[in-house]
Amino acid sequence: MLEIKPIQTKTEQENICKLCKIEFNPDCLAYCAREYKKNGENGEAKLLGAAQFRIINNYGVIYDLAGINENYDLEALVIMGRTVLSFIDSCKIQEVIIKTTNNNLPEILGFKKDENGVYKLNLDGYFDTPCSKNKI
Repeated sequence: MLEIKPIQTKTEQENICKLCKIEFNPDCLAYCAREYKKNGENGEAKLLGAAQFRIINNYGVIYDLAGINENYDLEALVIMGRTVLSFIDSCKIQEVIIKTTNNNLPEILGFKKDENGVYKLNLDGYFDTPCSKNKI
């Protein structure tokens, strides 16, 4: 079972960031992805990755979307990325930029480079037809 949840404490966020080899940013909100092999949350959990992001003024910024190692689960990172985007969308924020370029994740999530090379995404209608519009 795949579980994607907000990281509850800054200490936990810092520890997970170290495991994912990303710089801990205490000003960011964060999610982590875990896989449970048996018995749901009562079973043994394997950390798959982490995401750090912020909402600044009227836009969202995803700083990190990283797996636990170089053999990470791309599907889990895509689902975690969409979870972050869903949270940002629920805050009525439409414009998002992503800083990570990890394994084409920006393109997979629907981000496009602007004239300055910045990956941007407008969330207007993003979750209306998730399969057809965003090619996920």
